[in-house]
Amino acid sequence: MSSDVQSDSAGTAYREGRSAGLAVGALAVSLVAFLSLLGIEKAVLALVLAVLAIRGVANGVRARRLAIAAIVIACIYAATYVVVVALYHDKIGELIRMLHQLG
Repeated sequence: MSSDVQSDSAGTAYREGRSAGLAVGALAVSLVAFLSLLGIEKAVLALVLAVLAIRGVANGVRARRLAIAAIVIACIYAATYVVVVALYHDKIGELIRMLHQLG
């Protein structure tokens, strides 16, 4: 009986540790995405990590709060990225053509 309790608590600790690690990773990647422009793939990676961190975690756990913060930051970045590309698509195309001529 006591080995069942130990294995259950060890499994719970493992899941919580895994979720906390994923949540911290998601938060870090979402912040990096926000700091380096044109990094939409980092925002997508942050969303994936955050969703993985949230799965199976109880409400109020620190990992869940960190994962939600990562989702919010990544979504804000993705929305900003889409707006900037929509507003300046002609200038971005011109910049790409100029860079292509240089290279």
